[in-house]
Amino acid sequence: MSEQQTTGSLLLIDWRDKLTIGLINLAVWLAGYFPLNALQSRAEHYYDIPLTPLDALPLLPWTILIYGTSVYNNALGLFQLPSKRAAWRYLGALLCAYIINFACFFLLPTTIISLREEVAAVVPEMSSMWRWQFELTHNADGPYNCFPSLHITNCVVVALAHWRSRWRYWMLGWAVLIAFSTLTTKQHFFYDIPGGIFVGVIGTLIAGRIWGAPLGPAAEADESSDDQRPVVG
Repeated sequence: MSEQQTTGSLLLIDWRDKLTIGLINLAVWLAGYFPLNALQSRAEHYYDIPLTPLDALPLLPWTILIYGTSVYNNALGLFQLPSKRAAWRYLGALLCAYIINFACFFLLPTTIISLREEVAAVVPEMSSMWRWQFELTHNADGPYNCFPSLHITNCVVVALAHWRSRWRYWMLGWAVLIAFSTLTTKQHFFYDIPGGIFVGVIGTLIAGRIWGAPLGPAAEADESSDDQRPVVG
């Protein structure tokens, strides 16, 4: 990777392609997550997630800000890639992971209604800033589609996509903070987190076998090529 590609200009490299990829990612997420959330609201049975001591962590309202940074983590993970070929391969990993996530949501309906009730009991005592954040989150996102955590799946795919870059520790640390926030905002049970990690890893491995890793040796060799369209292998 050239020195130019390690500076702020990295965000502008192939930015039109990256923007297109980001919009495709957003469209797939919207088309899958929210219809499934609405469908699961009518489920007759929900699978119970076993509780752990970590599920007893206290509600920390300010961590809703960390929880909400998942979308920025995803976007920066995309725009910090060095080429459009790497970006397309990153999208492939996300889509493979989404397919697994959506299948789990459909086949294993779970809910965090009990956690939402716990939050609702203290929302009136929060400051207006935190109350607004929680109300916005709860109104936009129903208490379903919990296992495995899609927040964590996204973060894991980002971290793995950058595992060969200088951003890997930043992305890994960011993922840990978001994982912590899913518990302290009562948006997930603990086992939703390893579930999301597993899906992110499997989705990345599947996409890597089909298209190659975003920053694998083959992708690095391709960066100097004029033809950077995604190809199999």
